This record gives sequence, structure tokens and C-alpha cells, in this order.
Amino acid sequence: MQTLSRTYEEKRRHMRMQIDAPAQLITNDGETQQVTCIDLSSHGIQLESHTALKDGELADFVLAPGSGPVTPLQARIRVCRVREIAPQVFRAGATFESLQ
Repeated sequence: MQTLSRTYEEKRRHMRMQIDAPAQLITNDGETQQVTCIDLSSHGIQLESHTALKDGELADFVLAPGSGPVTPLQARIRVCRVREIAPQVFRAGATFESLQ
């Protein structure tokens, strides 16, 4: 029996689309934060921020289209992991709680 080796990316349940686009987070206390959406899947996103987000934090996410008559992606998200990748640069994974 032959075992096929697969990379971690190939083992994900949902395909990820690399986008590297500016977006906004609106926290529960009404604070708006500029972030960069690194990738997007059908169930979540990966963000880069200059402010640390908290595990379990809920926020509204808005990704505006680059151009054309496209509706912005608006979703309620829950942060599920955060790591600092450089001084004051954080990567966060979040799942979609609901799409608006």
C-alpha cells in the first residue's frame, strides 16, 4: 500500500483564496480597525493587523470590492487564533459566524 504525502495546505477542509486586500473590523465597542485580509475561504478568513485581536473576540468584518458593481462582503466573525509575526504585526484566523 502506497501512502501519498500531502502538505498541510492540501489537508484543509475548505479551499483558501489568497487575496491580500484592505478591510475593516468593527469591534463590539464600536472601534473601527484597518486590517489586511490575507486569505478567504467559505468558512473563515486570515487577517493581518497592527493591533492584537483576542481569541474568541466577535467583530463585524467588511471587505469592499476593488471596483465595479460588486456588493461588499460583510460578516460577523469570531477570532479563533492570533500570533505575532513581527513587532506589532499580528496574524489572526477567524471563522464566519454569519454573513450579512
